[in-house]
Amino acid sequence: MASPPYGEILKDLYIQIHRKLERQDVADQRFAKVGTAEEVLAPFNLRRFFCSLVPQGDFLEQHFGPGITVDVLISRTEERCLQNFLAILIYSRCSGDSARGFVTKLLASSSSEWNEVNQLPASREQLEQVFGTQDGPDINTFMDTQSCFCPVVLYEGEDVQVADGRKQRLPYVLDPVYIDTGSYGIVYSVVIAKGHLANRHTHMANTEPMAMARKDFKKVHELHQEYEIMKSILRTPRKSKNIVETFGSLQLETTFSLFMPLAECDLRMWMRKNGPPIFESEKADILMCASGLADGLEFLHSEIRDSNGNRMVCYHMDLKPANILVFPDDRERGKMVWKISDFGMSRVKLSRRHAITDDKDISVLFEKRGGETTASGTVNRRFDATYLAPESSVAMPTMNEKSDVWSLGCVISVILTYLSEGQAGIEKYSEDRATASQRLGAGNMDRFFLIGRTLTHLKPHPAIKTHHKHLITDANGRSSEEGKIMVNILKYIEERILQLEPGSRVSAGSIRDTLFNVSADYQKLGERYDDPENYHPDGVSINAAPGWWQRLFNKQKQVYGPRVESWVVHDTQSPIGCSIAPNEFVMAYWTSTEISLYNSKSFVPYSGGRNINKIAKCGLRGTSALKSVKLTDQYLIASTTGHHSHILLFDLKIGGKSGLNFDRSYEVVLPSPSRNGLHQIAISPGSKVLACVVHQDVGKSWVFHANIQDLLTHGIRRRDSETTLSSTDGLQYRITAEEQWNGFTVDASAGSITHLLFTSDTTLCWVAQPDITERHQPHITLLSLPNRSVKTKHLDNSSDVEYDSGNWGRLFTTLTATDNEHTLAVVLYENQLVIRNFVEPNSRFRSETTFRNYFISELLMDEQHSRLFALGNKSGHGTLLLMELPLTHLSHREKPLEIKEFPRIGHRDKFAARLFRGTSPASDGVSGESGVTNAKDAEEEDYIIISVYTGSKPIIYKVNLPSTR
Repeated sequence: MASPPYGEILKDLYIQIHRKLERQDVADQRFAKVGTAEEVLAPFNLRRFFCSLVPQGDFLEQHFGPGITVDVLISRTEERCLQNFLAILIYSRCSGDSARGFVTKLLASSSSEWNEVNQLPASREQLEQVFGTQDGPDINTFMDTQSCFCPVVLYEGEDVQVADGRKQRLPYVLDPVYIDTGSYGIVYSVVIAKGHLANRHTHMANTEPMAMARKDFKKVHELHQEYEIMKSILRTPRKSKNIVETFGSLQLETTFSLFMPLAECDLRMWMRKNGPPIFESEKADILMCASGLADGLEFLHSEIRDSNGNRMVCYHMDLKPANILVFPDDRERGKMVWKISDFGMSRVKLSRRHAITDDKDISVLFEKRGGETTASGTVNRRFDATYLAPESSVAMPTMNEKSDVWSLGCVISVILTYLSEGQAGIEKYSEDRATASQRLGAGNMDRFFLIGRTLTHLKPHPAIKTHHKHLITDANGRSSEEGKIMVNILKYIEERILQLEPGSRVSAGSIRDTLFNVSADYQKLGERYDDPENYHPDGVSINAAPGWWQRLFNKQKQVYGPRVESWVVHDTQSPIGCSIAPNEFVMAYWTSTEISLYNSKSFVPYSGGRNINKIAKCGLRGTSALKSVKLTDQYLIASTTGHHSHILLFDLKIGGKSGLNFDRSYEVVLPSPSRNGLHQIAISPGSKVLACVVHQDVGKSWVFHANIQDLLTHGIRRRDSETTLSSTDGLQYRITAEEQWNGFTVDASAGSITHLLFTSDTTLCWVAQPDITERHQPHITLLSLPNRSVKTKHLDNSSDVEYDSGNWGRLFTTLTATDNEHTLAVVLYENQLVIRNFVEPNSRFRSETTFRNYFISELLMDEQHSRLFALGNKSGHGTLLLMELPLTHLSHREKPLEIKEFPRIGHRDKFAARLFRGTSPASDGVSGESGVTNAKDAEEEDYIIISVYTGSKPIIYKVNLPSTR
């Protein structure tokens, strides 16, 4: 059989290589990850390539010398690791003459000459030796292409240097994502391709794409000695789990980059995103993290060594919540580890033969990017150098490890504030310090000390003790035992840490031990109060609660009377979202990588405990993270972050199995690709239709919808290696049936569509809210799926009051469907209830009511559409309130009926809620197979399920609603 000509083989191999490239659609960023050339240029393809280099009927020996056969060329290509060189030649579409020059120079020669000219990236001189000077165009193309096949490989513990960024590419499978800017560096999240983080000693490399943090510094000096000391700190043989480790570093021209594990966030952001802990055991966990923080600081001060065994002392000099990173604990599921970052950027002392060298200022290596981090006594700037020690403010500052101890004490004071009052308390604490400082003539600064008129006159800050007394009062209000714990730790901070004289401060090791004991005290407190016999559904230990709280609780029981039960979800930690099915109790929590499923069978009977157990879980494989999840009792759909245009669809009841499962999933590809991913997803209450919002163009977006059953008939089975899921043994299918989708163009950006929901299986609704900087009214659109008719109504304010543009962003609050699929109950400005038929403007079903002194976050309509409930809060109250709103066409009541206030839930906490009709899950007594009481004549009732997931352990509340009055 005749061999195909060279041009045909070249084209085929080019296509094969291109398909294997990472980021193949981005010309200046595509690259071949480690092993790509070897995978494509396997013996079969090598044989085809080499046979195409000689005329049909000729032997290779006739052209390349005696003994040269195709098997010899294949063997030498592999032995001499020339697959990458050959891949560049093919991808550059070099001529047959250049290909024969490659064989002659690098393969046919048995001498060591081949080893001198095959190094990549290759220079022009090297290529001239291989191809000959007459092949100028091929040399130019080869040099332009080779960077694609010379991506950087990072090596653990090593500094990789790239002198010319045009000759090598960075091995990122996604665009770097900006995280934050520090004083000296900019931090990005990057995803390194498979095989591009290697260890020379173990010969191992990452087997999956790996997310990590990259911190870029701009080098401005070549200070070799200081740079080597910094690398010694990063690579010390002794390690601490509370110091951020490095995977390696890269010098790309004048930019120096450190690669580190990717944290969830920094401590500053973590406290902003998460409400204060509810349980004493959660407080114990946080204080244990703080103890680890002190242990990491002690490590820097006394336990670090360079490669020669010399002791080094590292002064962090800028310890603050923004420089403390939060990681999940690999050794204990659901726990955290706090790690100090940005260390070593300021002062290092090196001890040789018992002598301490002069300070080495590592920061001079790099160009400063942000504002000054050192304190200045002559400039009054709020939030500037908040955590720095008093000695940083003097004209000739002398700072050492005790300066870090001061900063740690400030951080602990803030953490204790968070435990009691959350982020709001932290902000008030800062405001109090700044206000007192300004009142006393020390400037509008929120430091933990005061500066007098001269830099040498430093004074304790009176706001510290005042605030600490407030924390003690709050703790005593929760329990006398916690009050004693708080007194002891705050007294220790004031007397042993926050001392103006550095010599009077304890060591970081002492702080570590003290916090460890405080954590143990909270743990014991938690073991007492978490006992089911001594526990109240609202998360408060009744026996330990103060008298005023018991009186309030008893009063609420007498006035409102709804029965409230609650369960702690221990097997899902720190979820980022929750979704509840509309018609049957099925609930999903999700983190960035895992979905956990619960239904009525998950509940432990109420009389025997308050745990709830997941019935199924599914993990996500790869670099994407879960973004949103919606579900019914039949299907669950999910969207992910990244440049994807697909929906994950799970058939929860496949195969007739008892219970729900993730055994059958589908990757549903949308008809329009979008680099910005999905923005909203929805599924109809009857499990018939799914919908999503996708970016289309500037100021425009697509709303797609498709019949689920029609999609499922087009599923193609995927191989196990292709599946996007990691924790299920089930089957995954891919659906690419574009013709099953219906698209509708919306004159609004995808990001401005804030709500997408089905009012029925045949009506789809969405809300478009322009950015607050735009002077446009939000509007609601209803799309009738059978006839594709569209009705859009602006949410105009019915009053004559003129609102400025800043109000438009908060005009629309929430909505719910009523008994008519075209009639919606909408909340505007958080307290104006509008009930209107959005298709028939002359419909009599219309009302508008303003509830003064109340704020509404969520609406819930009962099954009979006769009662409307809301979750929100009362003016002046920060706790969540359940109320029943009057329907003017059914009731003469004008004010909301307050049903239940939840003292431990803030109205801004993250929650999901659904109203159900029927025998509720987890009722008292023994649950049967359906999770309900065995009583045959169980009376149906309305009940609301509220899932609160602000803390690390979600809590589920079930509220039995009072009957109609």
